[in-house]
Amino acid sequence: MSANCPHCAKPLEEQQLDTLSFRCCRDCKGMLLLHHDLIDVLDKSWRAVSRETAETTEFLVTDGWRNEPAFPCPDCHQQMEKYGYMGIAAIQIDRCDPCSVVWLDADELQNMVLALAKTNYRSETAWEESKKGDWDMITPAILSDPRAGTLRNGRWWLYDTSGFQSGPAFQLFSLLFR
Repeated sequence: MSANCPHCAKPLEEQQLDTLSFRCCRDCKGMLLLHHDLIDVLDKSWRAVSRETAETTEFLVTDGWRNEPAFPCPDCHQQMEKYGYMGIAAIQIDRCDPCSVVWLDADELQNMVLALAKTNYRSETAWEESKKGDWDMITPAILSDPRAGTLRNGRWWLYDTSGFQSGPAFQLFSLLFR
């Protein structure tokens, strides 16, 4: 499908990368791809950014991004909707819902991968900290009861007070906190 770049009106070139098909502009380095392909690319790409790089690298923001006009969709020519990726206003994505395509300016894909890596690494860190906090709540209970935390009849019993035994609960805890 032949179409022109919404940014500079030059013809878009069909490109293929493995199973991904997209169109790009050689002049402004923008690209047009299906929305679901973008999600797949982001999901497969963010781990290529190290945790340290994600935390120390700033987004590449083009001057004048706030004043960029709405672009027409290269396929249907309707005005594309602008939105900030992950709520980040500096990463403005142009999307055509009827065609299910997104237009990415030159640095937007890189910024999106970086933003996803920052968010996912911070989420992982928060999850690890919450797991540590959960264990910190369990450990005093185990240490305060000399009968707790023992292996009996081939099962690990977390508590054994007043006839209440919750060995299987510990098995669930151990699965959750590996």
